[in-house]
Amino acid sequence: MAVLTVDRPQAMNAIALATMDEFDAALDDLSAGEQRVVVLTGAGDRAFIAGGDVKQLEAVRDEQFALTMAARFRESLDRLSSLPVPVVCALNGVALGGGAEVAVACDFRIASETARIGFIQVSLAVMPAWGGIERLTALVGRARALHLLTAGQVLTAAEAFQCGLVETVFPAAEFGARWRELAERMAAAPREVLVAIKAAVQAVEPFQRPDLAPQATQAFARLWADPAHWQAAAELERKRRADRRPKES
Repeated sequence: MAVLTVDRPQAMNAIALATMDEFDAALDDLSAGEQRVVVLTGAGDRAFIAGGDVKQLEAVRDEQFALTMAARFRESLDRLSSLPVPVVCALNGVALGGGAEVAVACDFRIASETARIGFIQVSLAVMPAWGGIERLTALVGRARALHLLTAGQVLTAAEAFQCGLVETVFPAAEFGARWRELAERMAAAPREVLVAIKAAVQAVEPFQRPDLAPQATQAFARLWADPAHWQAAAELERKRRADRRPKES
């Protein structure tokens, strides 16, 4: 069993450019390895991945930067879901925006009862660009996916379970032990069996749609460079700062 942990507690495990480099390096190792199961999780118990690192990624407002960044990490998540063995998302905390896209790139998700997941890109006047739209649609169906994507709703673990976005919810106090127990039980099977099962499932319903990448990433890049995106980002940051201020008694 291989465990891949996003460990940026100072940024709620948000994805930065350096994180993308480290993610690709880890995928290189996994592609060359003989592991039977891969588990992707976040450090700590607050966040799985709280989206992209806004302070870093949004320092560049250029459309070409957005296009390159989106295409690059979309390809990385396609590589993740294309690994020949099962890839499990251990959803230990919030998975928002890009974090939700990473979560649905895994083969299935198990969640702590305190986890939350939401495709909140619409609140920033952009759209998911890392393959999350087609993966979410495959998981929950067209109507529900469209509802979640356009409303920007953040689901509790129980709500995510009810709509088929996560497969199992464990109590928070037991979460670490329970996901390890599940992964170890899977890893007890011969690797060739796990590879054959995943290949058969993939043949029935592919979980990557690289043919859709150009249209999605180009649309995202246009929205990224639009002033409406920056206005929405500034407003969201204003609200966050207001929420952090001490309340007057």
